Formats: sequence, C-alpha cells, structure tokens
Amino acid sequence: MNLLKEIVVIYDISKNKPRTKLFKELKNIGLQNIQNSVFWGRVNEAEKRSIQRLFKEHLDKETDKAFILETRLSAQIKLSGFGYGDGSQFDEELYYIA
Repeated sequence: MNLLKEIVVIYDISKNKPRTKLFKELKNIGLQNIQNSVFWGRVNEAEKRSIQRLFKEHLDKETDKAFILETRLSAQIKLSGFGYGDGSQFDEELYYIA
C-alpha cells in the first residue's frame, strides 16, 4: 500500500519575500517546481498538513490565494502534457524507498 498522495500545489502571493520563502519550503519538502508558483509531488499526510501550515504562515489573508489539489497528474502529463519531455520526472518509481 502506497501512503503517498500525488498533489499539485498552486499559489498566488503578491509579496516577494513570503513567495520566495514558500518556494524554498516546498522544495525542502521534496516537491518539484513545474511552473511558476505551481509545484507537484508525492507527500504523506503529515507533509500535506505541513504545507497547509506554510500557507497560514506565509499568505496574506486579504490578497493571497493557494490550494492543494490531490491529482493523477503523472498519468495526465504523459497523455496530454507539452514541454515535459517524456514525463519521466513524474514516474511513481522515483518515490519508492527500497
């Protein structure tokens, strides 16, 4: 049983400092930046909650927006993605620990 969920994180943050901080934190969790302000990866439930805490910490409630979407992007990129090569960076095998 795989305990990891495939997610996409999308955000729109108006100020540079919190946007840069969030970017670095998402990279530290292990997510891949696939577009500006769009990240993809596989996370466990604790990591997903950590991302939600990061939103609360770095987003301005008046102006900024963000969400986490559980997805099957890896399958979709291979079918209809453009600019991602063969899509191998989305392969599930990369996330299994031997």
